Amino acid sequence: MYYRRPSGFAFLHLDRQDERFAVAQARYGLGVILTTPRGWMRSLGLVKLIVTRDSASGWFSEGDPSFMIARQQDAPESLGTIPGPDDGTERKATHGPDILTSSGPAFMTQLAMPEARFFAMPVDGGPDSTFVLDSGTDSLAVLAPKDSGWHVRQGGPRRLRDAAESAVATWEEYGSPSTAAFGLTISHDAQVVWLGSPNGPQRPLPS
Repeated sequence: MYYRRPSGFAFLHLDRQDERFAVAQARYGLGVILTTPRGWMRSLGLVKLIVTRDSASGWFSEGDPSFMIARQQDAPESLGTIPGPDDGTERKATHGPDILTSSGPAFMTQLAMPEARFFAMPVDGGPDSTFVLDSGTDSLAVLAPKDSGWHVRQGGPRRLRDAAESAVATWEEYGSPSTAAFGLTISHDAQVVWLGSPNGPQRPLPS
């Protein structure tokens, strides 16, 4: 059977030479791709894709694998402008910074903010604040502890923290499943991670 690589698909863990070899394997009969989609905050996991003539689709594996990032996956050198103390609109946060690092929630926040990065540092000699920055859209979210709990300041065209908390809420609504409950479908015009089935809740990935 003849297999054709869907437009926009990327073997994200391979360099360009190895990618061409993998494409040839899929095109001329292998038809199965094992790849590691990942963002700039953490690994998204390991997924096994079955290639057809017009798309590739499959399930993520159980567990939380992590792989060295490939050269073409490197984040931009610049984080963008570090937000000032008055930048953004403040509200109370529903979660602390742990949703960026805990296995299940972090999987969801990476899907919700696929091009963002985060880091923590003390502000004005106080406790650490967590900065989430998307340099592509100049969007920001800064999470800081206060006496009443965690508060977040958001600015820019994308409400990064809103997107992260919404994604985690969906994950909790569906019983906080492992990554094995998620799948990925890649077609000519989209790359989509779904929960439960291709008709379930979906999160698009950058193409």
